[in-house]
Amino acid sequence: MALNIIIPELNSHPSTKDAVINILTLEWPLSLKSIFYKMKKKYNFGASYQAVFKTVKELVDKGVLIEKDKQYEINLNWVKEVQSFTDVVETNYYAKERIQSLSGIRESKQNSDIIILNFESIFDAEKYLYYYLKYELLKIKNDSVCWNLINEWRPLFYLRSEYNIYSKLKRKGHKFYCLCSGNSKIEKNYEKFYNSIGVHYSLVKEKFPSDIIVFGDYYISLFIPEDLRNKMKVFLKKGNIVQLMKEVMEFKSSIKVVIHRDPGLAADLKKQIVRRFK
Repeated sequence: MALNIIIPELNSHPSTKDAVINILTLEWPLSLKSIFYKMKKKYNFGASYQAVFKTVKELVDKGVLIEKDKQYEINLNWVKEVQSFTDVVETNYYAKERIQSLSGIRESKQNSDIIILNFESIFDAEKYLYYYLKYELLKIKNDSVCWNLINEWRPLFYLRSEYNIYSKLKRKGHKFYCLCSGNSKIEKNYEKFYNSIGVHYSLVKEKFPSDIIVFGDYYISLFIPEDLRNKMKVFLKKGNIVQLMKEVMEFKSSIKVVIHRDPGLAADLKKQIVRRFK
């Protein structure tokens, strides 16, 4: 049975449900009596003991709390459910927002089969592509997701959510393949990291004209100005992450993303890249 999503309101006058959750967020496990007196002390609650008992019982029945030897604590499965819910909301709202309103976009052009976006920085472009890819892949199953990259830098700035998305997408049957033409020590070390999270990763000698991502019916090109590309190579080779972030990733420039929707072309490109790992 799916857990109920109850989002607590962290304010000075919470409802009885919110107050119970907030109390157990800071200290656990607690008896019903302890919850009752802590609510009175922290929020000056006027609710009766019976009302608090009824609320706690309801939260247990809905899977928000669990009871162990008459002690109560928050159900971690419910926490994960809330995390999953907020992740879906964030992805859907970001990816479906009108292109013109997205942060970091200077201009855009669009017809039925192609979208051309001009971002102010590499970080802005990468943020958009992360949400776009995640949004589209969560709607389908058993796809091959392929990259041709001039340089690979993304794991340097990954958050926990980026690691987790691979696990979530693998559960939907997706497989990941990445070819990279970089030759820095950092990029070489990514092979072990990517293998550990189920991503096929290989360094190659050929030079790509742009970064590409292929998945579903989409073939996406990322064009970064040559001067930024050259700086990226230098800082990756030196292992200078601070300069890489400030002088390349956050640097104001013109980063073009071209999104093609062509099922035949996407299928052919995926076959070519996947074949390299056979």
